[in-house]
Amino acid sequence: MRLPNWVRGAIAISALMQLVFAATLLVDPAKIAAVWPWPLPPLTARLLGASTLVSVPMALLVIGINRFAVAMIPLVMMLTYRVLQLAAGLIHFDRFAGLSPTTLNYFGGGLLMMIVFGYPLWAGVTGRLAAAPERAPLAAPLPWSPPSLARWALSIIAVVYVILGIFFLLAGAGAAGLWIDAKGMTPLTARLFSSPLIGLGLGLFLSSRAQDWRAVAVPAVGLVTIGVAGTTSLILDRESLVLPTPFAALVAATAPLLLVIGLAILASRPGRES
Repeated sequence: MRLPNWVRGAIAISALMQLVFAATLLVDPAKIAAVWPWPLPPLTARLLGASTLVSVPMALLVIGINRFAVAMIPLVMMLTYRVLQLAAGLIHFDRFAGLSPTTLNYFGGGLLMMIVFGYPLWAGVTGRLAAAPERAPLAAPLPWSPPSLARWALSIIAVVYVILGIFFLLAGAGAAGLWIDAKGMTPLTARLFSSPLIGLGLGLFLSSRAQDWRAVAVPAVGLVTIGVAGTTSLILDRESLVLPTPFAALVAATAPLLLVIGLAILASRPGRES
């Protein structure tokens, strides 16, 4: 099955906007006030940019390859990100300045993209999408059989990050002991970062259950993206990096760990003969 063209167009526009946003924060985190409703310290702003950048290559690959088998897990990840970003904004709605362009973009754009990601996911699961051309990229299934230990490891890591994200969402300021920025964590910041943690966790869990390498290829590219961008952020703002508790070390290790996992999944592509 393939994605509707209107969905592909909306995802492409969103990806370009996210690319500009992520690049702005990664290059110059001091510009956070111009693109975000509330201020963030440099390391946290860069990590926000890195978490946003994940969706860009995934979105472009999803619309370029245009196969539901490839798009399903990325759609789940991107939908989760949007839902939880909206939840964080609603909990702290007082931070938004009325009907400003930033407010309209945050909530209006977020709601629109929930529909854009949610509809093809529902339509694909229920078999309502149109058939894809036979000669389109990745037409043939690629049976994926990683070692059972690798699947279990992916599942465990996935559950840990989902639990960690839920804790960030519910605890708010109580999650400060898990944060790695010396300039602190507000309740809003904690809830903001619950979305990438839970989205990545769900992506890892679904990947651990996948039988077709095509289903995990695009999520793996997303893992490599946040691995490179997140690790670079930690290096650039290393003077602000702190580990107040052992659990904070898990948060700090997220980017390099996801980079290794993503590269391993990409390297596990079955040969043509399989």
